[in-house]
Amino acid sequence: MKELTDKQQIFVQEYTKDWNCEQAMLRAGYAPKYARHWNTKILAANGIKQAIDKIRADLAAECEFTREKQLKDLESAKKLAKGLEMPAAMVSATREQNEMLGYHRELAPNEEKERKRLARMDLETKRMAEIKADKRLSQVAEGDKVIESVLEGDSGVVRAADGI
Repeated sequence: MKELTDKQQIFVQEYTKDWNCEQAMLRAGYAPKYARHWNTKILAANGIKQAIDKIRADLAAECEFTREKQLKDLESAKKLAKGLEMPAAMVSATREQNEMLGYHRELAPNEEKERKRLARMDLETKRMAEIKADKRLSQVAEGDKVIESVLEGDSGVVRAADGI
């Protein structure tokens, strides 16, 4: 691992307090303009990234709070609830597991919701097509007016074109 400077070590300590990169850089003594511009790039610096990763791993080990452990604990709670014949607790544990795994009720397949979404999309698509058509018609009408004025010899339009 690359040896960190004193300022970088202070940055790492400050960053792990609140995980706010720009504020940690300011507290470590970096100039505000530098902190604002380089706050995302400093996290990618080899030695700094390794130091932060090590602290994160240490924190996770201390807390023993990981996604896998939480899922295992919920599975144990669900089995216990089943053994005690507590269906509400089983449902609750299952719901929490699903939430952690990214299965949300509002995202679950539902034919009625899908039909409504498609109908709404169709209406929105039709409305957008109408708006685009109206816009094209107004642009064509404006273009026709310019062409007519040029053909009629409107000197203002010709002069404006000549002056360009």
